[in-house]
Amino acid sequence: MIEFKDVAKKYPDGFEALKKINLKVETGELFVLIGPSGCGKTTTMKMINRLIDPSSGSITIDGKNISEINPVQLRRDIGYVIQQIGLMPHMTIKENVGLVPRLKKWEEERYAEKVNELMKLVGLEPSVFGNRYPAELSGGQQQRIGVVRAMAAEPNIILMDEPFSALDPISREQLQDELVRLQSEIKKTIVFVTHDMDEALKIADRICIMQNGVIVQLDTPERILRHPASEFVRQFIGEDRIQESMSLPALEQLMTSPVTASPDRGVAAALKLMRQKRVDSLILIDNQRHYHGVVGIWDLQRSYADEGLTLRDIEKVQVPVMDHLGDPEIALERINQSPLSFIVVTDEEGRVQGIINRASIVRHISNQFA
Repeated sequence: MIEFKDVAKKYPDGFEALKKINLKVETGELFVLIGPSGCGKTTTMKMINRLIDPSSGSITIDGKNISEINPVQLRRDIGYVIQQIGLMPHMTIKENVGLVPRLKKWEEERYAEKVNELMKLVGLEPSVFGNRYPAELSGGQQQRIGVVRAMAAEPNIILMDEPFSALDPISREQLQDELVRLQSEIKKTIVFVTHDMDEALKIADRICIMQNGVIVQLDTPERILRHPASEFVRQFIGEDRIQESMSLPALEQLMTSPVTASPDRGVAAALKLMRQKRVDSLILIDNQRHYHGVVGIWDLQRSYADEGLTLRDIEKVQVPVMDHLGDPEIALERINQSPLSFIVVTDEEGRVQGIINRASIVRHISNQFA
């Protein structure tokens, strides 16, 4: 565990970068520091490996005051990933990843095995990439190497200073996913600095929002979205993100148009319509669009031999029906309970307005983030 107690940083010109902050980073959590430029987030992170020393207060790691630890030794025991990656251009990828273990006097066999293991962990085959030089890799590949290099000496703590901010959006998203996946396996204590709220919400176990050298809110992504502590936090998060987290959309926004048929339609014609529309069920409605039930493709197949039957004569599937003004959360529950995984939405007069299924919900979510 990392603990800050009344930590302040004041420079000779009088500027206060940090103003007596108190925080704890729990063992094994991915802890994100975020805030506008000059808020103190990078200063806070750099104090953990003594790149910056506090003016007052104390910082402990597992109960030991880091001011009592040799800075060089401390840094070799803490992984560090920066935006500029910092790979040694004259060293091969394997040599870069194994740099800190070599400095810590590991035996070659031990660190060579660790290098191969870590490269495979991020999808870079050692036999293909190990003897290449940094300039021969893409930006995303280099950053992957930067991440695993920080893990090579098996540190308990890894510091990450805006490591993905210089990458293109696709590479950045891939590396965020990769980090979350890796953390689920390795369970290191990671302190991650970013200015991107979407990134913080995606990867963090807890988020520490800073402003002018103080902590304005420290909590889980869920609680920060639901309960912003101040107007500054609300604005920093963004109203759109808060609204997305607060409520589900009205049923009208989730509906999709159903494939409908008259109860008087014959079985053969109904099966042809299903093939044309590529559906496995039909919503039965009359001329005024009043709801009369649902017929499934297997019921129609079984009844095909009887030419005198209409859809009215075939047993109907019992699908939940909801008024269009109904509660969206109840709608989601009923979709999960529905035998056909959808519900029918009607107006006050019982006229069919549409259906809601998992696909229409996913489509709505996708449109929100398009």
